[in-house]
Parts: sequence; C-alpha cells; structure tokens
Amino acid sequence: MHFVLLNQFYPPDVAPTGVMLEALAEVLVGRGHRVTVVCGGGGAGEASGEEAGGGVRLVRLRARSWGKKSVAGKLLAYSSYYLGVAWYLGQRREKAEVIVALTTPPYLSVLARVGAWWHGGRHAHWVMDLYPDVMVAHGMLAGGGWVDRVLGALGRWGMGGRRAGAVLTLGPDMAERLGRYLGPGRAASVVPLWGTAGEEAEAGEVAALRARRGWGEGEVVFLYSGNMGLGHRFVEVLEAAFGLVGEVSEGGFRVAFFGGGKRRGEVEVAAAQALGRGLRLEVQDYVPQGELAAHLASGDVHLASLEPGWDGMMVPSKLPGIFAAGRPVIFTGSRTGSMGRWIVESGAGWVVAPGDVAGHVEALRAALDPAERARRGTAARAFGAQWFDAQRNVARLADLLEEES
Repeated sequence: MHFVLLNQFYPPDVAPTGVMLEALAEVLVGRGHRVTVVCGGGGAGEASGEEAGGGVRLVRLRARSWGKKSVAGKLLAYSSYYLGVAWYLGQRREKAEVIVALTTPPYLSVLARVGAWWHGGRHAHWVMDLYPDVMVAHGMLAGGGWVDRVLGALGRWGMGGRRAGAVLTLGPDMAERLGRYLGPGRAASVVPLWGTAGEEAEAGEVAALRARRGWGEGEVVFLYSGNMGLGHRFVEVLEAAFGLVGEVSEGGFRVAFFGGGKRRGEVEVAAAQALGRGLRLEVQDYVPQGELAAHLASGDVHLASLEPGWDGMMVPSKLPGIFAAGRPVIFTGSRTGSMGRWIVESGAGWVVAPGDVAGHVEALRAALDPAERARRGTAARAFGAQWFDAQRNVARLADLLEEES
C-alpha cells in the first residue's frame, strides 16, 4: 500500500510529533509499503520531493513561518501548510491508498478525508491533541459557543465517512473523550508514546553531568524537564519545596527546572525568591537531544503536572522517558487522566491533587527516602518496559493502520 503521512514536523526538526512519525514511517517501509511524508520546511517555493532515511519519500513544503511566536504568525504558517498539502494531494500523480493525518496543524483530518475521496483510498488519524477542546482549555474559545460547536462538527466530519479507517490516540482518557467525535460503533485505539532519549545513560555519564551542574553527590534533585505551558501548574510543588527547607540535612535537596513555555516566568520568580529563603531552585533551558538520556537520569525524582481540565485533550510525552530512566515521579493532577492512571497503576510515584500543598510536602518528604525512591524507580522501569516500549508500540500502530485500511 501507499501511505501518505501528514504532519507539519519531521526530522531533523526535533518536535516530538515528527520524531514519532519518523519511527512509524520507517516501520511501514520495512513491511514493504510505500511511504510519503508531507511536512513543512524551507523557504518559499513549490514542494520538492527528496529521499529521507529508511526509504521514506519526503515532501517538504517550502512555506514561510511568518513568525511562529505570534498567533497571526502561526495561523499564516498553518494556512501555508494546508495549501501545500491540498496542492500535493490534488495532483493525484500517485494514488494515496491510505492518508494518515496527525494534528499539527489542527484539522488536517479534513484534508485527509477530502484527499481520500479524491484518491479513492482511506483516511486514518493519529490524534496527538484534541481540537477544539484544546482551544477551549486555552481560553481561545468559549465552551459550548457557536464557534466551538462549528469546529466540533468539523472535527467529527474530518474523522468520519465511509472511507474512515483507524483512529489512534495516546491514552485512555483521550480515547474516551474522542468517542463523541467518532459516533456509535467506532472507538479510538490507545497506543502510548515512547521515550526518545535513546540508549540508557551510563552511570559515569550521569555522575559527570551532575558534577558539571554543581549538584552534590548526596543531594536529592527534584527535576522538572520539558514544557512549562498553560496546561501545567507549579504553585503547589514550589510552595511545598519552600515549606520543606530547614527540615532536611545531609546534603539537602534541590529543585531544578529545564525547559521553556508560557509559565516559565512563574518559576523564575520563585527562583529569585529562593535566593533569600534557603531553597536551591534553578531554571535552565532545554537540553540537547544527545544529552537527554543522561539528563533524565540525573534527577533523583521527577516532577510533572497537568491541569485536570486538560485531561483527555493532551497526554504529555514526558512519562515514558522518566520511566525508562527508572526514576519515580511526583505528579500534580487528577488520578483519572492518563498520567495519573499510569502512575497509580505502576506504583512508580505519587499523584497529588491540585491545591493540596500539604500533600505535596508529604510526597516530597517521602521521596527523600532512598529506599522509597529505589522501590518506585524499579516499578517505573518495569512499567515503562511493558507499556512504553518503542519497538512494540510502533509495531502496534502499523498493525492498526494495516488492519483498518
């Protein structure tokens, strides 16, 4: 079969959606399928075909971004990519038997359905973020308003029709929420993401990284790594960390944030306050991909969060990497979302409700016990090997696309 995969990002871009898509594309090629990936990139001009690694045919749409940081710039970039995809699919030089749409940019499902009709093939969907639900959570739309209803109907249309195939998603809560877009008799298949850090880091490499950062050998490091966006929250764990100062000796503890996003400023304010309150709190930028495995293992306990209102709209990709590193995690969020469910089921950490500062203090205090960290870290690694294994999960994605196409 000829699979055409649609996503704005693809390596060498480091966006996780593109990295995951590359793994799927190469497995499909390995099974004897023809695979074309239509992604963004480059400067102005028409699309150009080129061969990517693993035998994947890569079509990069040379569209300008017009400044991705502004809303207007993103919309222009999205529009440019939509037009490029429509141009590519409209040529019909080679029949696309299965068109697989991801969700960057939103509503690629609509082009996938139209393209499947035009080519006489099928359309399938790998849902990474759920729209328009994410836009409501962002405050961009009023929930239940006419725009929300129109965009919801558009989402249902894009994933529907007699040519519709597999709908793949990242976690159980997202699959449940997707049910209202798929209608009776259809359900999304859950295939969790996997870590992208590569091989497990050597102990010496991790020790050297900690030494370069000035982290003491006996110091317990609570590490937050990744996006600090609107769907996350930090106030409780920061208040708990301040409350724990003075209670801990023997090397103490440190809280380290690595990453960026719209809420990074909140953490930077706390870091400035920490200077006069005895808390070792630092804020750093994202780490290079080649350093990621050692970076994830450099923390003794990881921190993660998700506003409960975002459950089912997105599934943060950080948990597989944390579990692969064999580290426990303190999660601020609900126990019913995918992350909360996996942490509770695995026994690999603590799930604390938003607003519960005392619960966060208790979790931080418990995590200072080396035996407790070791026990939960072992549970994390075992659960990750079962549920977040790259080879197994990519094969499952390919199986579903083949079976329902």
